Amino acid sequence: MSRNKCSKYFMLISLSCLLGLFLMGCAKEKNTDSVEGTTYTGTAQGYAGEVTVKVTVAKDGTINAIDVNAPDETKEVGGAAAPKIAKAIIADQSLAVDAVAGATITSNAVITATEVALKEAGVDTEALKKK
Repeated sequence: MSRNKCSKYFMLISLSCLLGLFLMGCAKEKNTDSVEGTTYTGTAQGYAGEVTVKVTVAKDGTINAIDVNAPDETKEVGGAAAPKIAKAIIADQSLAVDAVAGATITSNAVITATEVALKEAGVDTEALKKK
């Protein structure tokens, strides 16, 4: 093979490798900070209206996140209690959490709506009530 032809092959291979490295660098990375799992929705009657939760559940049944929507609850009472209950459920991995004083109805609505969502996910909610 002539020296000129070898140089062309070397250049072609080099450019192909560089292009491959460039394209790998542009690939979208997986966001490891995101909550992984499947999201299920549950609803229950609160003090002033419906309380809806979106519960993200891992394949092993772990509760990863609970997003509470309680637009009709009193902002300072039930509205403040709802996210506290959701955080307690996640922290304890249990439905047997204490209600927030003064916001028992809203607290129970968050717990009940979460139970509805977990049942939809196929999670054994009876076991979670005993923890």
